[in-house]
Amino acid sequence: MIREVKFPRWLANVVVVQKKNGKWRVCVDYTDLNKACPKDPFPLPHIDSMVDATAGHEMLTFMDASSGFQQIQMEPSDQEDTAFMTPTGIYCYTAMPFV
Repeated sequence: MIREVKFPRWLANVVVVQKKNGKWRVCVDYTDLNKACPKDPFPLPHIDSMVDATAGHEMLTFMDASSGFQQIQMEPSDQEDTAFMTPTGIYCYTAMPFV
């Protein structure tokens, strides 16, 4: 899911954030990368619009994103843009970094 990087174009910090329940979570701070990326001209639809669009249909299904997200491979040319540093080296994601 991650691989080592020698000379990344971007480098993000790993930060520890406290969750509402008091537990701690390790996150990668992509603030600077997000600022440098072009904005998506097609934003996600509002959830109420999606729910309204299901009215009158006989069946509705949902994708189980929590168990499948880690399996989405990233484009190799985009992988190094997710580089982050740790005490043992610099790494980047090879699959979508969502949990």
